[in-house]
Amino acid sequence: MTLARGTRRKEDRLELRLEPANRRLLDEAAAASSMSTSAFVLTHATEAAREVLADRTAFVLPDDRWDAFVQLLEREERPMPGLAAFLARPSVFDEE
Repeated sequence: MTLARGTRRKEDRLELRLEPANRRLLDEAAAASSMSTSAFVLTHATEAAREVLADRTAFVLPDDRWDAFVQLLEREERPMPGLAAFLARPSVFDEE
């Protein structure tokens, strides 16, 4: 099979189990957007994923706030016994 130039073959598949009402909702929204349901779900799920990950991958501040942030990073270390004690306590996630 020959693919058109610039077209990449999609190899991964994602399957969803959903209630009929949710399927109807997605189908209607896709039709209203002149998209297939698969394209609609992929487009909007990808956008949502980017938004969720945005604050974990980018750190943006206005220039004046950035300068203040850098100054805080560059200042001398100072002991914080209260924080050290807190971090030394067992976490609820630690196995017993």
